[in-house]
Amino acid sequence: MSTSICLIRHGETAWNAVRRLQGWQDIELNETGREQARALQNYLRSPAFRLPVDAVISSDLQRASETAAIACQHWEIEIQQIRGLRERGFGTLEGQAWDAVGRHGPDQPDDSVDIDYAVEGGESLRQFQTRVLGCFEGLAQAHAGKSLLVFAHGGVIDMVWRKLNQQALGAKRTHAILNTSLNFFNIDADLNWSCTSWGQLPHLDTALDEQT
Repeated sequence: MSTSICLIRHGETAWNAVRRLQGWQDIELNETGREQARALQNYLRSPAFRLPVDAVISSDLQRASETAAIACQHWEIEIQQIRGLRERGFGTLEGQAWDAVGRHGPDQPDDSVDIDYAVEGGESLRQFQTRVLGCFEGLAQAHAGKSLLVFAHGGVIDMVWRKLNQQALGAKRTHAILNTSLNFFNIDADLNWSCTSWGQLPHLDTALDEQT
């Protein structure tokens, strides 16, 4: 019996817009992010969205939980917040510009990164991966046979993509993970993962323009 998951990245924040590492910093959505969440809500309530939703689950950081609250306000479903769905912790680097710390961004590791290195107060990529995958497998077991809507972060989506595509933590990813994109996958009772569709943005007309 498989658990179906639609994994959604949060809407844009002011720190996204200026490319600052957020990590565990609790940054709210900016107005663009709220508009994205409202557009997502219009899509989720339309006949075009066919996934039955048994539960809505979010990271406990407000950029994800606020996206969930706006996008799912038409359903009378309590949103469960889970710390295990947080973005990767970047410790003392949080708040700094991506470029200043030599990164492509929190959702884009590269082959020059030591996957076992953790900055002070932060997580290594391997620690982050273990947390994220364990969280999803726990959700799949707790909601066996159900359909879940999960709101999280770019780095979380990257870890799931790597699991589904058997990509190493240091392997380069060639596609962007856009705000409020939808990503569908299943986890069965034996904890086998399979992808259904990925990187969908049916609610945003500007999706192609955002891929920079």
